[in-house]
Amino acid sequence: MEAWWGDLGSSLQIFYGIAIVTSMLMAVQLAMMMLGFDGDSDMDGDMGDGESHAVGSQVLSVRTITAFFTGFGWTGVSAIKGGLALPLSVILATAVGSVFMAGVFFLMRALSGLRYSGTLDYRNAIGVVGTVYLPIPAKMSGPGKIEVLVQGRLTIVSAFSHVSEILPNRSRVTVVEVIGQDALVVEPLSTAVEATDKEVT
Repeated sequence: MEAWWGDLGSSLQIFYGIAIVTSMLMAVQLAMMMLGFDGDSDMDGDMGDGESHAVGSQVLSVRTITAFFTGFGWTGVSAIKGGLALPLSVILATAVGSVFMAGVFFLMRALSGLRYSGTLDYRNAIGVVGTVYLPIPAKMSGPGKIEVLVQGRLTIVSAFSHVSEILPNRSRVTVVEVIGQDALVVEPLSTAVEATDKEVT
């Protein structure tokens, strides 16, 4: 093994190192998924401030980055061993790594959609009264959290508000809209009650 490694040039050693390490990481991730540990670590942290942020988070996740370097490493090995110059090998490896990354990203998106469709549909929360769990900033400037009953399950969900003041912790709110797959728009319960009274009169 040491003789084989020593006979490799520095370029092949780098590509082999990247390929072997990331392939092992992918194997660990696959094993964790099969065992039910499906928590991918997103580089952007919280995915609760709308669909566009969630997309950005999933693009730069541990799984997609691992997939990129796996494709990059093995393609670089094949290119160097096939006689390509190092610059062309890097370009080809980057292109194939990007394809690997995109493939894993779209697979994650598809699985995410299946997971949501099989569990909670937050459209069922529209019209339901909930309680602010973490303060909700004013004028859609950021997400807070609410505790709300959805399909018989008490759930903590990211929530935004159009109103001009912060909705404090423990205040009562009504869900009026769904953003993306897992974020809600709410308004104070008093506002919703007043609007209903006006419609009745």
